[in-house]
Amino acid sequence: MIRKRTAVMAAALAAAVSMVVAGAPANQAPKDDTAATGSSSGAAVDPTLARILQAFDKAQRETGTLVASFTEKKDLKLLARPVLSRGEFYYNRPNQVRWEYLDPDRKVFVITEDMYIAYYPALKRAEEVPIKKFVGKRLFRFLGVGQSIDELGKYYEFRLAPQSDLKDTYLLVLVPRKKKLAERVAEMKIWVDTTTFLPRQLQYVESDGDSTLLAFQDIRTNVAVAASRFHLDLPKDVVVSESFNGFSLGEQSF
Repeated sequence: MIRKRTAVMAAALAAAVSMVVAGAPANQAPKDDTAATGSSSGAAVDPTLARILQAFDKAQRETGTLVASFTEKKDLKLLARPVLSRGEFYYNRPNQVRWEYLDPDRKVFVITEDMYIAYYPALKRAEEVPIKKFVGKRLFRFLGVGQSIDELGKYYEFRLAPQSDLKDTYLLVLVPRKKKLAERVAEMKIWVDTTTFLPRQLQYVESDGDSTLLAFQDIRTNVAVAASRFHLDLPKDVVVSESFNGFSLGEQSF
């Protein structure tokens, strides 16, 4: 159970990052509607879904920076009440990301071109892992951090829900194609804003029914973000590990 929870929480964060900031490179557009829908079966393409995904990719290609606050709600079968958290998200193209949880427990995850850093102030623990160690790792490969809709379509089938329960959004449903991924992920849902085509909410549903819902507020794009956001000066009394633990150090509140 601990191993499963650790892997799922790592996947949830990576998936959320990929959905918020993933986009094709600036000089790359979806090859065709089939690629944009993530469909490789040869089945008829939903033109509305294709249009939404192409606009989704375009919006992200045009996003140099993104800042937002977020709330997180985790519904776990083992707990009587949902676990609620809140924090702030920062992104700087092409590969700088900062997730900072502020309440109820502070923890910070920073990803740059060279390094992944996790900091758990209450535990006085941290992880510093070179990004090169993740090259080829299944977690970052099949969740598509920094990949386009076309790449994500290799691992997920995209569907458009008939209607959305969140005003002024399209509801996209992603179903895993790969057996290994499906063992952990039942589906992902993305609520895409009908005007900006950026994510407003993301829900990650596990195979056992547990779920994580991330809702983004006060989304600002192409604003100045200080370089210091992506640099952590760890206190001297913090124990730093060079191994990746899949966010398990902070799982009591993640």
